Amino acid sequence: MADLPGPLRPPFAGTAGGLLADMARLAPERTILVHEGREISVGALAAAARAAAAGLRARGIGPGDPVLTMLDAGPDHVATVLGIALAGALWVPLAPDAQGPSLAHALSVAAPVLGLVAPAAEPALRAAGWAGPLEHRHGHGWTPDRGPEIAPPPDPDAHRAILFTSGTTGPPKGVIVTERMLLASAAGCALASACTPGDGYLMWEPMHHVGGPQLLLMALAGQARLVTTPRFSASRFWDDVRRHRVTKLHYLGGILEILLKAAPRADDREHPVALAFGGGCRPDVQRAFEARFGIPLREVYGMTEASSFTTVNLRGVPGVIGTPVPWLDVELAGADGAARDGPAEGEIVVRPRQPGLLTPGYLGNPEATAKLRRGGRLFTGDLGARDAAGTYRFLGRTTDSLRRRGENVSAWEVETALAAHPDIAEAAVVGVPAEIGDHDILCFLTMREGADFAPRALAAWAREHMPRAHVPRYWKAVAEFERTPSQRIRKDRLDRSLEGAFDRGDR
Repeated sequence: MADLPGPLRPPFAGTAGGLLADMARLAPERTILVHEGREISVGALAAAARAAAAGLRARGIGPGDPVLTMLDAGPDHVATVLGIALAGALWVPLAPDAQGPSLAHALSVAAPVLGLVAPAAEPALRAAGWAGPLEHRHGHGWTPDRGPEIAPPPDPDAHRAILFTSGTTGPPKGVIVTERMLLASAAGCALASACTPGDGYLMWEPMHHVGGPQLLLMALAGQARLVTTPRFSASRFWDDVRRHRVTKLHYLGGILEILLKAAPRADDREHPVALAFGGGCRPDVQRAFEARFGIPLREVYGMTEASSFTTVNLRGVPGVIGTPVPWLDVELAGADGAARDGPAEGEIVVRPRQPGLLTPGYLGNPEATAKLRRGGRLFTGDLGARDAAGTYRFLGRTTDSLRRRGENVSAWEVETALAAHPDIAEAAVVGVPAEIGDHDILCFLTMREGADFAPRALAAWAREHMPRAHVPRYWKAVAEFERTPSQRIRKDRLDRSLEGAFDRGDR
């Protein structure tokens, strides 16, 4: 682990505020953020964060007080987050466009005492029942209050954030994230991306998910630059990469497919990017992306509850999620919870090599916490496989496991096989009650540009290329999939009625 920046090495005994203060002393003139062409130095960011912390204290915010943010991307957002950390408050970030029942649920769980929000977020907050103090943030920076400089809180196991996970099967759960977990997540990011001083990262990730703060802390410790952008944009992606000398790319979900959909250009390989890393890339997409753009990919696996990255595919082999990061162990458990030895399949279970790297739990949800954490281990709810060399593959969610005629079927395996068809852009499958016990498989497809939805022909192709138990009975086409902010398909929003579905028959 000597290649990791010093502050990002186990046992991760520092804090976000302490890291900011240290780097501001060591390299105050170094550029840390680039926003709309403007460069912000580490020293300027630290000064803005100290001003934010003083402003929060002046507003009566003390250690442990939950502070809500619903802010657009930019330096003021970053300074506000770091100011919350310096003040020792509990950061509760939500998407600036959050609304409805999920927003009301998050407010009920976290009970923030102050909201720092974009003006456009206020109507949704009021509609969700917010009655506390709100302050609009317009990206204009903080005005320092006079008084002594605030020292960063020293406790690495202090609760620093409540990050709400994407609720694909129910309401979002508020993950308690500690200072130590934030630094470990940044270390995983540095390891996966081979972060070196001077690297540039395009920061399209929202700050209300772990991907945002882990990139920020990694860049601080690793002396890298972050080019902030409000959201992922395929149309200006490569122009931004070239203009800002971006050397490392982070991807999620279908982002690589979106970039591949663009018409090939003569300059597809004329860019400064040395490596891309992320999760959710199919093997065929990896091969196509690497062949077209000349960028090697590193697939990772992880979850917020276990300090983000758990495994990294350092060798870049398509179809695998690699091996565990040095500070975590991974096991595969059977239905009884016991770890399986050697090559095996089972539920992915994370065991830390040191204390403090697993979430203390879900805020206000002891039942879900008890299911997640058992005997010092974290049960992810994901299925995986391990080969004789100790390399892992991701097989999907345990909740995506179907049972057809007595045989367990992984939704991920079915979806991956269907995506190999040249006309299919993406697939999602769910189980629907069968006429005689267990499930029949209902698949939803988005088609590639110019391809027609021909379910009879697709079903015939599936029978030739997939195990019999994996071939869907029912077929539907959709224009697009609704996704979580982390780009996972919202299967709970799929219409599982069979009206209008093609039925290939029970054979």
